Amino acid sequence: MKIIRLLTFATLALIMLGCVPSAQQHEKAAKDPLDLWNEGPVKTSILNFIKTVTDETNPAFIPVPDRVAVTDMDGTFLLEKPFPVNMDIIIRMMIEQIAANPALPQKQPYKAINENDWAYFDTLGYNEDGIYSLLRSATAGYTEDQYREYILNYYNTVRDKRFNRPYNQLVFAPMVQLFRYLQANQFEIYIVSGSDPQFTRTLCEESAGIPVQNVTGTTILTKWVETDTGSVFVRVNEIVQPINDEGGKAVNILYEVGKVPVIAMGNSPGDYPMLQFSKNSPNSLQMIINHDDAEREYVYDKDTMTTLCQNNGWLEVSMKNDFKVVFNQ
Repeated sequence: MKIIRLLTFATLALIMLGCVPSAQQHEKAAKDPLDLWNEGPVKTSILNFIKTVTDETNPAFIPVPDRVAVTDMDGTFLLEKPFPVNMDIIIRMMIEQIAANPALPQKQPYKAINENDWAYFDTLGYNEDGIYSLLRSATAGYTEDQYREYILNYYNTVRDKRFNRPYNQLVFAPMVQLFRYLQANQFEIYIVSGSDPQFTRTLCEESAGIPVQNVTGTTILTKWVETDTGSVFVRVNEIVQPINDEGGKAVNILYEVGKVPVIAMGNSPGDYPMLQFSKNSPNSLQMIINHDDAEREYVYDKDTMTTLCQNNGWLEVSMKNDFKVVFNQ
């Protein structure tokens, strides 16, 4: 009996020893809130900043009500090639409008769309009479519910040709993980995007974990209309100023958020004012997602963004070197 007991204890001991590495691995994973990021100075800088500003004993401590983070969307946590997703939706809407009204191609931008003259859009500025005029004219007359339904149907029927996924699934997994870590440390995150806020709200909660009320974008004016079955909001051919790009981003943060963000994240020169605005906080972090990974995503504006980061003291996040993965598997 003693021998049996000894063998039993020995077997249990071996089982327990076999569990130790697994337990250690789980403990390590639990201690690494950014395990989708590669080890390096970028990850270390992010973790150190959050640790510092949430430490009540540190002079750089930021009270919870002031823990505001802002992030661009297209190219910062959502795929924006070959077209920004909102733009792709708008172009599809305009193609349908051409089919219903053959006279439309007599004027721009319908003419360029009808002739597949995509170079035309490179000549347009990022202003009300340029790129944003497409958003204004294509959705005029839609109710907000109709526009939302159109977008949701788009996700159900359109897949990216390269990645074979709906676009609301093509978010950068390391960035979403960062958002969750910030929220776990009581940061309030706002999306500040050039895209239409109604578009952004169709994906922000499920895809990025950011609530719909925390969305700022280039807004189309709506009018309130009462009908026999209830009231609706109808979009009209006018943009609410300022356009949510470049300096307009900083202005709209002031208007709609009301606080200086202590963290600002972007990926393009259009995010410059937003990132610089966040420097008004005594303790702040500015980040640029630099697209330098041709194998897993795309390469564009790489050198421009590197220079901006170097000149302004922003943290440059290399998709190639700092992202362990790009999209969820």
